[in-house]
Amino acid sequence: MKQYKGYLFDIDGTILLGNTLIPGAKEKIEELRKNGKKISFFTNNSSKNPKKYVEKFKEFGIKSELDEIITAGVVLLSYIEKNYSNKKIYIIGTEEYKDLYRDKGIEVINEISDFNNHDIDILIVALDTELDFKKLETACQLLKKDIKYFAANEDLVYPIENKVYLPDCKAICNMIEICTGKQPIYFGKPNFIMLEYALEKLELDKKDIVIVGDRLYTDIACGNINNCDTILVLSGEATGKEITAYKPNYILDNINHI
Repeated sequence: MKQYKGYLFDIDGTILLGNTLIPGAKEKIEELRKNGKKISFFTNNSSKNPKKYVEKFKEFGIKSELDEIITAGVVLLSYIEKNYSNKKIYIIGTEEYKDLYRDKGIEVINEISDFNNHDIDILIVALDTELDFKKLETACQLLKKDIKYFAANEDLVYPIENKVYLPDCKAICNMIEICTGKQPIYFGKPNFIMLEYALEKLELDKKDIVIVGDRLYTDIACGNINNCDTILVLSGEATGKEITAYKPNYILDNINHI
């Protein structure tokens, strides 16, 4: 296997399964750091404040810095902060995720009283573990008008323990699309904006890093589309037997085999 200067590790299905640490993950990360490798945790999970990952990793004895946690939700927030910080936004997402916007001084609207005369500029969808029907109804009402529509990530599901999968951001967007015919602009893997953000944080070129993950259509696709090497691990969603256009450079049982 080629030696890389940096490793972009997916989290769910690669480092963790729900609240369970994948065996050998802690030791492998420590080994890579000891050998001078740069590490980032490169996740499409858009429900959490990155600080929560730092805290969770600490519980498992994994040292991490806030700048090392790169989420699709944070990449989308960065884009909004740079381009639309003065706009009013409705978010289908957790309160924890909405607080990231509020902390930046961005106005997040929770309730809309008059859909015929609303002044919402942007609809955002993220992974929402607090999803209810009212949020879906609000999104469909808002999209009757020509407002901007962004979504954090293209994952249909996310894995937890015992090979159970729960609905992720794109599953929510698919419900909205069936009702409205409209699709959002996505920001997470496999899109270049997510990789570009990570490379800037690592201060490395894409030829010097490898993306490690368990999902073909996001993790491996991100590498294929953007000419970056990839490692598929079989500790999460993928089985290694799928027929797909996205081909990893390496297939391993888990990250302990890197």
